[in-house]
Amino acid sequence: MQINVENLSKTFSPGMPYETRALSNINCEIGDGEFVAIIGHTGSGKTTLVQHIAGLVQPDEGRVVATLKDGTQTVISEKGKAAFAVRRRVGIVFQYPEYQLFEETVLKDVCFGPKNQGLDQAAQEERARDALRLVGLDPDAVGESSPFELSGGQKRRVAIAGVLAVDPEMLILDEPTAGLDPKGHDDILEMIDRIRAERSLSIVLVSHNMDDVAKYADKVIVMNSGTVVMEGTPEYVYCERGSELKEIGLDLPAGPAFLEKLREGGLDVDIRRLTFEETAEEIVKALNKKAGK
Repeated sequence: MQINVENLSKTFSPGMPYETRALSNINCEIGDGEFVAIIGHTGSGKTTLVQHIAGLVQPDEGRVVATLKDGTQTVISEKGKAAFAVRRRVGIVFQYPEYQLFEETVLKDVCFGPKNQGLDQAAQEERARDALRLVGLDPDAVGESSPFELSGGQKRRVAIAGVLAVDPEMLILDEPTAGLDPKGHDDILEMIDRIRAERSLSIVLVSHNMDDVAKYADKVIVMNSGTVVMEGTPEYVYCERGSELKEIGLDLPAGPAFLEKLREGGLDVDIRRLTFEETAEEIVKALNKKAGK
């Protein structure tokens, strides 16, 4: 699924004392199968944008157009069966999704979405079992357990499985690692990246973690005060426009930030290295060059 956001604007509480211009003339694109990260300060409009993409909020101006794999185009915010069917192809995982678990067993909870789609019991359970396996959980081991007896990381996986069970073409994740320990954080992101490859999903990740964005995203959308201020590859955003990023108060990933400090100190390094591995290789290369090796 491809998404095109066209001239999108949204104001909350118009005409009231607390009127808030959440989005102003937003234009951006999420390609089919693309991993897109949306970054920006709290209040920059990130969550409001993904709510529009998922069809949860109606725009004041502009539109969100979905292009399916067969080439069919639908305006997500419109009324009617076609738009409703497309909205069901977009799965969204909010912060702390485990707080939304409610059934007495894991399997029943993951079956909730397929059940609402009208699938029979056997099809519901097949979808649920597949989704649990996809997030790294054994349905035979945890299916009949209470979701509230699981660890925090397992609960997060069950919640994501519940969204995957409806078989979406696009998965939106709003800070999916919030509150997890470092290992749980890394495990969830690696799982999402693997699922994206296995299911050919389009992924939209809202994140404050610049290192995660640098590692996983194909494209970065930077928001500030309800507008898109830049859009491009992680290398373009962090390395070619890093100074502009810092001007609006956002950090660089650890690698480019460290390399920039080294360059200021006189070491001849290329800051266009996003991952820790690339950063280490660049430092070794620069030191060897300085030593005449």
